[in-house]
Amino acid sequence: MVIYPIKMTPCTKAAPWGGSKLSREFYKKTEFEFTGESWEASAHRNGKSVASNGEYAGCDLAELTEKFGTELLGSRVKGSEFPVLFKLIDARDKLSVQVHPDDEYARREENDNGKTEMWTVIGCEEGAGLYLGFKEPITKEEYAVRIRNNTLEEVLQFVPAELGKSYFLPAGLVHAIGAGLVIAEIQQSSDSTYRVYDWGRMGLDGKPRQLHVGKAIDVSNTSWAGSASESISVTTDACVREWLNSCEYFAAMKLTLTGTVCENTDGESFHIVFVSEGEGRVVCGGEEVVVSKGETVIIPACAGEYTLAGNMTAFRYWTADRERDYVAPLAALGFSSEAIAALCGE
Repeated sequence: MVIYPIKMTPCTKAAPWGGSKLSREFYKKTEFEFTGESWEASAHRNGKSVASNGEYAGCDLAELTEKFGTELLGSRVKGSEFPVLFKLIDARDKLSVQVHPDDEYARREENDNGKTEMWTVIGCEEGAGLYLGFKEPITKEEYAVRIRNNTLEEVLQFVPAELGKSYFLPAGLVHAIGAGLVIAEIQQSSDSTYRVYDWGRMGLDGKPRQLHVGKAIDVSNTSWAGSASESISVTTDACVREWLNSCEYFAAMKLTLTGTVCENTDGESFHIVFVSEGEGRVVCGGEEVVVSKGETVIIPACAGEYTLAGNMTAFRYWTADRERDYVAPLAALGFSSEAIAALCGE
């Protein structure tokens, strides 16, 4: 495999709740009046991102994964498919109340993966918030009645959103993104979503959007409530490095750079690098690529060492080894086992 930073052209998605911020503020080219999502790094059958530079320009991520396998994915990745989907979401209006199935249910019912995900708020209007589970546990019977009677919102937990904060959503957590938010989302490679309630809104075709109430009731955990996630930050001369959540499907880190830092895939996992603010450079395999706000690059697992440089905020997503990527480095810096475990869902 030719090693270099592979810039990605996203697949954009129209939505009745979408807006114009992805094009105005993150420079996405879109044909839609209301763009809800930009699938930045995706090999999913319902939308693929495409390499835009270098040797593999014009190849989509599924093609690259099929051709290069472990060279691209890394030794940690189980299976032969690109395991995650990274997207941006522009919520001009609130999204539907929805829930995602776990792997077993999704594979049986949808021929797809389950969907555990994590949101990071990268744009936030005053008063914006998130619906994350329930104020108090309710029964499935009450859940079904409230869906029928349009009173579900009364029992949902509304959490004010905070710019820069992350929120971890396991499969089964009932949720909705509120109006006035831009979200960076890392998730399993899946498009399995069950709409519970859509606020009486019409779709882009002028008709009510399909709901999936029966399946939603099956997979919802009506005892769960979500909250902002913990993180751990370490400051060096050139970078503030913030460890975000890790789970069996993905891990995330925020890097605020004022100079040059060295990263390393170690052949174990691809790295997705997304620039949310500023401008900089990615040097990999002897090739340098300039990156700016809104751009996403993929570093193949076989690249090994590469560098990020500039004045920018970037998010890195990868498949992690808990001990090597979280426990060992953070324990060496003096952080408690309890603080580290909180990042790993323990």
